Amino acid sequence: MGRSQKLKNLHSIFKDKAKIIKARFTFTNHTTSSIQIVVLRATTRSARSPPQEHLISALVSFSHTARHSALACISTIINRLHHHHQPNAYVALKSLITLHHMIIGGSFVLNEQISFHPMSTTSLGFLNLSRFVDNTDMQSHEFSLWAQWYARFLESNLSTSTILGCSLSLSKSEIEKKKEKIKFSLYIDLFKEIEALVSTVEEICRAPKSLHCRKNDIIYEVTRLVGEDYRMIQYHTMIRLTELSDRIHNFSTNELNLLTRCLERLERCKARLTELFLNRRRNESFWDLETELMAKLMRLKEDKEVKLVSRKMIEYEPMSTQLNKQLTLESHD
Repeated sequence: MGRSQKLKNLHSIFKDKAKIIKARFTFTNHTTSSIQIVVLRATTRSARSPPQEHLISALVSFSHTARHSALACISTIINRLHHHHQPNAYVALKSLITLHHMIIGGSFVLNEQISFHPMSTTSLGFLNLSRFVDNTDMQSHEFSLWAQWYARFLESNLSTSTILGCSLSLSKSEIEKKKEKIKFSLYIDLFKEIEALVSTVEEICRAPKSLHCRKNDIIYEVTRLVGEDYRMIQYHTMIRLTELSDRIHNFSTNELNLLTRCLERLERCKARLTELFLNRRRNESFWDLETELMAKLMRLKEDKEVKLVSRKMIEYEPMSTQLNKQLTLESHD
């Protein structure tokens, strides 16, 4: 390691320690002060590893205590994400990892606070990292691209969760409990939910091409967490596709076309997902269902087209007969 890099790391350590000391004396509320300190320790500039598990657990515990504590957790993480003079890719990624853990393990109150956080009401991209760049070195620049994508994924995650009315990170048993409710959902609601789920899958596929970065523990943790969410997205999608498959014979041509386009978008993601997760999240039953439903859609669309042509021919025949009669009468005249 070069002398300049050592000095930079030492400077980062001092800055982090100074912020922790400031947090101890700035906030009179003990809980707020504790949250600030835990977030700072979880998102240090100097370390090259993801936030430690005990720090994440501490923040999740805070979020379960009271509404104001949940809001303090989210506000502190988002402030840490944005409010530093010099962009730092490691701080940004660790802040996003911490936020992701909050979404996964937090209480209903916490997720409610994330959804209704003041920044989230101003625009869909409330994490606002579209222009984030850390040009300290080549790796920092590459990690900036990962931070931009990860922020977009989390925004999509929250948006889709709002449309579904539940977290994407629910366990399979919790999702199973909601299956009965889905049976009574309107087609338009089911399609809206599937469209949102597919959009999130498409966002996953926009991950940076620099997969070699996954050798770094921080990027590895990012892809692991996103992979876990993708696994649950598959399950959410399968339940809704199965329900639509049962109703498909009642669909109009327009509804068949809408669902076909949605499945085509999903199909285009398959190769990239395999590359990104190295077959770990392949789930053949998910893709078998998608293929089966697509074939079913194609058959139904063909049947409808044949019936439409037949109906037009039936309608045309009397008109043709009438026209012939008219021409015959005119010829006699």
